[in-house]
Amino acid sequence: MHLIIGLGPIGGNIGAHLAQLGREVHGYDFDAERVREWSEETRSPAGSDLAALDWPSVDSVHVAVRLADQVSSVFAALRERTTRPLTVFVHTTLAPEDARKIMPSAPDDWRVFEAPVSGGPQGARRGSMTIFLAGPDATPAEDRLLGDISGRVFRMESYGQPALVKLLNNALATYNLAATARMLDLAENLGTPAAGLLEVIGVSTGQSWMSDNLVDVQYDLLLKDVELLRGEIGSLPSADLDDNVEQAILRARALLGAR
Repeated sequence: MHLIIGLGPIGGNIGAHLAQLGREVHGYDFDAERVREWSEETRSPAGSDLAALDWPSVDSVHVAVRLADQVSSVFAALRERTTRPLTVFVHTTLAPEDARKIMPSAPDDWRVFEAPVSGGPQGARRGSMTIFLAGPDATPAEDRLLGDISGRVFRMESYGQPALVKLLNNALATYNLAATARMLDLAENLGTPAAGLLEVIGVSTGQSWMSDNLVDVQYDLLLKDVELLRGEIGSLPSADLDDNVEQAILRARALLGAR
């Protein structure tokens, strides 16, 4: 059985996808209404009491809460409820420093994977999201589970690296989102309907995943990740189109081996 802790947009949809595949899942959340709705949708058990679980039947635990303190609280609650070894996937996006601190704090007989994801609720529901993974070498069963819930897994050497890669990716996404929003506003100010420009962007060189999903994207989570990255490195690169843009483009091409 796979225990899903946190039935929000990511955890809830990971659990729903596993249930759809025929895997046994159990949902856990403090929000009684969320528990009820998820349980009805997936036809799977859910609740707010870890003590009620049949712990010997738990194959993996998936933690999808919002904050580092909540991840630490989940670890503490798991230690209180069972003394058996656990396999734990932490899908919460943490600050790299928090990841490096929290993951090794687990009991020595736990298999703990830092596993933040990209792809949003839709990717979690379809099992097509990207996972950034650090932890022990995965067993065949763990690899199959990762294959069920993701389209691609990027494996990294140490805790904190998945968080950093996820934050860099989401900061770039936020740059794209902010630039698109500002160009649409500029279009309106210049007398061109924003909706018309967005249609052009969708089939032209300005197109990005963010422009395609501007109306629905959960920008609050992106802004949270931007602040986590800013806290890690102090400041973010300027996105102004100044005289250094050409050099930045050429340097990026060189780093990628392009001539």
